[in-house]
Amino acid sequence: MCFSTTASFAAATILGSIGILSLKKTTQPEQIPFAAIPLVFATQQFFEGFVWLGLLHKIPQNYSDMALNLFLVFAMVVWPLWVPTAIMLIEKNEKRKRILKFTLGIGVSVSSLSLIYLLTRHSEASINPYHIHYELEVNYTLKICLGILYLIPTILAQILSSNKKIIIMGSLVLCSYLISIFFFNDTVLSVWCFFSAIISVMIYYVISQAKYSTTES
Repeated sequence: MCFSTTASFAAATILGSIGILSLKKTTQPEQIPFAAIPLVFATQQFFEGFVWLGLLHKIPQNYSDMALNLFLVFAMVVWPLWVPTAIMLIEKNEKRKRILKFTLGIGVSVSSLSLIYLLTRHSEASINPYHIHYELEVNYTLKICLGILYLIPTILAQILSSNKKIIIMGSLVLCSYLISIFFFNDTVLSVWCFFSAIISVMIYYVISQAKYSTTES
């Protein structure tokens, strides 16, 4: 997470607690992946805390490199698969569920390409005052294309849900992405993860509802 090592570990602790509470609220197995999203974010931010420690030369380089790679795996590989899958599993509207399967298909492609990239290219991180800049060896055109496709499983899947709270959550994530692009362009990956992690707190309230509130299908 952006800002500092302390902020990263504190956020990991808070999100982890919310994730555990959300999981305890589940009443059906298909709710588990959705309820676990804050816990997954907590794990990701935990790894970024170690990226901070590495950049500050407080841990050996090999541990720092491992934390960097794990953070990027969560950011680039896990989320395009996890988000559409979690939403599709709790979707009650069959028409929307079929559309969500399409977003999952895009997510599989994005995650596969991202994994190939991470296995074959070099990545590094540096401190950009109060934020972390992740340097990825990828040409500009491919970066833009993957970036656009990434939004389909991670944001559009939420907006396509029939659950009003999930639609709001997806809209907030989209707004946070636009803010990150316009105001934190050099550190989008770190800052957007921060915003998305905070927004994921809403998941507890979604799971807490005995009956999902849906839009007109």
